[in-house]
Amino acid sequence: MMRKGVKSSLVAAAAISFLVLTTACSNTEGAAATASGNASASGQSSQSGQELAQAVKPDSKVQALLPAAIKSKGSLTLVTDPTYAPIDFTDDQGKIVGLEPDMALAVAKKLGVTINIEKADFNGILAGIEARRYDASWAAFSITDERKDKVNMVSYMRGGTSVMVKKGNPLGINSELDLCGKTVAAQTGTTQALSVLPSFDKKCADAGKDKPISLLLPQQDNVNQAVASGRAQALVADNALTGYYAQLQPDAFTSVDSILVEPSLSGVVSPKDDGGLSKAFQAGIQSLMDDGTYAKIMEAWNLKSGIVTKSEINPTVGS
Repeated sequence: MMRKGVKSSLVAAAAISFLVLTTACSNTEGAAATASGNASASGQSSQSGQELAQAVKPDSKVQALLPAAIKSKGSLTLVTDPTYAPIDFTDDQGKIVGLEPDMALAVAKKLGVTINIEKADFNGILAGIEARRYDASWAAFSITDERKDKVNMVSYMRGGTSVMVKKGNPLGINSELDLCGKTVAAQTGTTQALSVLPSFDKKCADAGKDKPISLLLPQQDNVNQAVASGRAQALVADNALTGYYAQLQPDAFTSVDSILVEPSLSGVVSPKDDGGLSKAFQAGIQSLMDDGTYAKIMEAWNLKSGIVTKSEINPTVGS
């Protein structure tokens, strides 16, 4: 799910090809979403992520942690690179939408402030944070030791490789070993093709089972079609994508939430000396987790596999 280095344009391009199927939603405090971030198609919730965020009430304990300068200003200037659907992207009116805009709005509601989300190239965001051009960034940043040396990172989500199958999961694929002996598709050149599928080979061999049959195809659309047509029994891809595809085409696909390979945390970024803003973010996120809103927003974007139960400031990598 998360961007570990440079912007994941390969993932973004694959996801954007499906955007024509969605109805736009907005991260602003205007009208709520009607389809994007609405998991009703998959039978989870009739409320969109934005509707859930809009309904959040201020939390006095969280507000008490807000730095005086932010409290006086009454708003947060945030930044993202909106090219990573369904986490951060733009609707047909150019508004920034997605899981993170909804989550950022929900946290801001807990803090009792408004938000303004600006666009920037992913590769320049951390420099902008360090230069204090922005208060914080929600941009699907993986939490790494190198990044923690320069900025604060508050965890709120995990990502990794997940599995997508035909609607209803007719073969009952619920674990990595369930893929043994089956044809599993992936896009050529991706992490899934280069390291995840070979790791499945080893796990199946160690368990005394047949190795999966790898089907590598040049485009993500080809990979999806292989599952839809029955040429492959499953595919592996970034879990943000599998959840998104299953949400956009619920009559064709099901994401397997019980499988998440090589999970890692992502977090909200703020300056190293942020006056306590990271503490306010952590408390706000944890408050959303505790009252159930966080999980509902994650589910509204069909990202149940990314749910965590504890938010931490600069957590140990690999925890």
